[in-house]
Amino acid sequence: MTLPEYQNDLSLQSPILLDRNYKQAKVDKMLAVLTDAGIVSDQLRALALDIGCSRGFFSAALAPHFCETLGLDIDRHALRLAKEEAPVSNLHYVLGDSLRLPLPDSSVDLVICNHVYEHVPSAERLFAEIHRVLKTDGACYLGAASRLTLIEPHYHLPFLSWLPKPLAHAYMRLTGKGRYYYENLRTFWGIKRLIARYRVTDYTLKIVADPDRFKARDLFPRGGWLEKIPLFCWRWAHALLPSYILILRK
Repeated sequence: MTLPEYQNDLSLQSPILLDRNYKQAKVDKMLAVLTDAGIVSDQLRALALDIGCSRGFFSAALAPHFCETLGLDIDRHALRLAKEEAPVSNLHYVLGDSLRLPLPDSSVDLVICNHVYEHVPSAERLFAEIHRVLKTDGACYLGAASRLTLIEPHYHLPFLSWLPKPLAHAYMRLTGKGRYYYENLRTFWGIKRLIARYRVTDYTLKIVADPDRFKARDLFPRGGWLEKIPLFCWRWAHALLPSYILILRK
């Protein structure tokens, strides 16, 4: 089966991407991590780029902290909504290709790449482009799902991402989720290979250890069973976790 190069208008296939309530917890978590990392502060920095911005929730949250914020996506429907809601003059949205970022070398202070790598034809080229546009002291906020997640995050089917593509396509059709499984999730080790040229700060276990500080109660409800798991167990199972939050630096 021949797959298309890009998932155009992904928000029409997954309307939850446009849901402000669903996204707000993720926005709060991003800002908490970026603040802890010293990337977002009271001092304005020049330029932030939100790759795969969709309706622009992350972009809008970054705008007060940067002189210019640019949201980029190939999703025309989501971009139209984002442009209608753009609240400030320093926030711009552009239809563009994350594998050919429309920015010069060493021009960006912060790149947001939140659950995007599995949706592009070449994750290797995506991270090469991010590296190209980042300033020497720039950083990338990376949210990355793992192939080893038990419940696939896009279609909510058990073990879908574990399967070879032909079986995954058949599973999608059998369950009425679609004709094929487009996404290409990597294991933790595969993600590490993608970002090997960066200096990496892994915030995943920091968030597990202190969900209040990092606004992660959406992941760890107070008094829930996940909160009762000792931290050493999370450390032991780190490579098997369903997703990661990482800060990448050149």
